Amino acid sequence: MISRRLFLTGTAAAATALTYPAWGSALSPQASAAPETCELALRNTSLPGAVNAYVTGHDQATNGWVLLRPDGSVYRPESPGAPQTPLPVDCAIPLNPAGGAPVVLTLPRMFGARVYFVRDDKLDFFLNPGPALVEPAFATPSDPNYGRTWSFCEFTFNQDQLFSNISYVDLVTALPIGITLDGDATHTVAPLPEGALERIADGLTAQAGVDGHPWDQLVLRGGDGRVLRVISPQNLAGQTPFANVFDSYVDQVWEKYRSTDLRIDLQGGRGVFTGRVSGDTLTFNGGHTFAKPTSMDIFTCNSGPFANNPADSDDKKGLLARLGAAFNRSTVLSHADQPNGATAADYYKDPVTNHFARVVHANTPIGYAFPYDDVQPDGQPDVSGAAHDGNPRRWTVSVGS
Repeated sequence: MISRRLFLTGTAAAATALTYPAWGSALSPQASAAPETCELALRNTSLPGAVNAYVTGHDQATNGWVLLRPDGSVYRPESPGAPQTPLPVDCAIPLNPAGGAPVVLTLPRMFGARVYFVRDDKLDFFLNPGPALVEPAFATPSDPNYGRTWSFCEFTFNQDQLFSNISYVDLVTALPIGITLDGDATHTVAPLPEGALERIADGLTAQAGVDGHPWDQLVLRGGDGRVLRVISPQNLAGQTPFANVFDSYVDQVWEKYRSTDLRIDLQGGRGVFTGRVSGDTLTFNGGHTFAKPTSMDIFTCNSGPFANNPADSDDKKGLLARLGAAFNRSTVLSHADQPNGATAADYYKDPVTNHFARVVHANTPIGYAFPYDDVQPDGQPDVSGAAHDGNPRRWTVSVGS
């Protein structure tokens, strides 16, 4: 398991905290270091009309923002004189018509990076002093990009490897993105199936009628009523009644593990940690403690007791990832052994669960639905939608079915 959350920061050292198997085994054995550049092929497989792409990220050497121009050159924006200054350079990369040849560019090392696609339009990017790039906002109606049809995938390309993933952690849109990464092996990630966005929207609307929580508010529609995108609950997790989704479940978990051991295997030979609840604190051997999480903590996997603290030990980070996954999948109450006590057939069975993740996984074969969706029991398939290689030669990112 290679953590999306930590690897996208661009630091292999940080990523080792959650790696299973050990980090070294995930790298290509023929490569002592990844190459400086890789071919990036951008392809429109099936979408009619015009499609533009954008490539944004942070420079590996300077940490500054960079974007690729249509000719493949690197644009490094300067700090503007005022916030929300429109990006002065048009970095839209026009794709060839559906089924045509890919547009091939040279990809330099970048981290915390994205490839965007937008259909029949362009995207507006802005700069704040720093400079800081203001990327499109998918849940803010006042953003000029809100009504447009766009999506993105994520990647980091550093000295260790190129890591990419199809992520639904933030949103699901009508633009299906697929990945093929050619290196020491060929890695493929399938795009969202035809009609999946509408089925996901319907599933969440139905769930709102079952439990009364605002799952239907995750479905964002355009003025014509069509589904623009479905956003994840972490975007609304602090709002009532979303703030209380997991309250009863957390109470049951805390009560159970006052008298029962919760065992978490860090996997890869890193040992099994045993925890018990005392008062309001879950404590594991080694002194690793977790306070009672809120719904916000569970949905985001990055606040309260689940906050990502770089100073935490690798063991604490490994426990956090597996706890976060078990709560989102609602297996921590039913299975005292994590993550190996449960399989994918056990996920999302409790009425209190991350129904966004449940519905997404029911309608697409692969892809992150919450930040630690790459936690997997030993011997079980990876459903996270990640592709990585330590000797990348060509990374193809396609849009369309």
